[in-house]
Amino acid sequence: METTRASLLVRVGQNDSAAWREFDALYRPMLHRFARSRGLGEADAEDVTQSCMAAISRHIHGFDYDPNKGRFKGWLRTLVNNYVRNLQRRRAAQLAESQDFKRPQQREKSPEDLFDRLWMETHLKHCLRLIRAEVDPVAFRAFKSHVLQERSVQQVCEEFELTPNQVYKIKWRIMRKLHEKMKELLGEIE
Repeated sequence: METTRASLLVRVGQNDSAAWREFDALYRPMLHRFARSRGLGEADAEDVTQSCMAAISRHIHGFDYDPNKGRFKGWLRTLVNNYVRNLQRRRAAQLAESQDFKRPQQREKSPEDLFDRLWMETHLKHCLRLIRAEVDPVAFRAFKSHVLQERSVQQVCEEFELTPNQVYKIKWRIMRKLHEKMKELLGEIE
């Protein structure tokens, strides 16, 4: 992404179709994953996602970025969480007579923690896609193997015919790029 998240929001608010496509590609899957991870089925998760995207479309015009008023992340988390809760409340009312409420309850992470984890994962994946296009393909595959797939340095050295020093340098360089891209995208790492 050549722009920061704030400028992307401004461009989306100005009816920039390329910015909307970029925004949609970044946030639609995250909203869907959040809805699914809150226990919604595929169709309900898609309904929540679509409702959120429609609400964003209605409210984004004239967007004025002011971090003192609050962060976009918090607004988006509240929006999707409210849509999920409202849908779950409607379903709970329909199932009040059901045996589902007699099952033992399981402790889940809070919606805020879940959203924060998905927020960070979504932005990390986006930045990694950008980095993959900028670095040597072998170096990126070695990085992915060692850091993301948690394979040992020795295994990576054998697979990619690299020395341990090369693996560590690749990891350091890509991690530095990743940190820079995340900072560019999100501002200070949250």
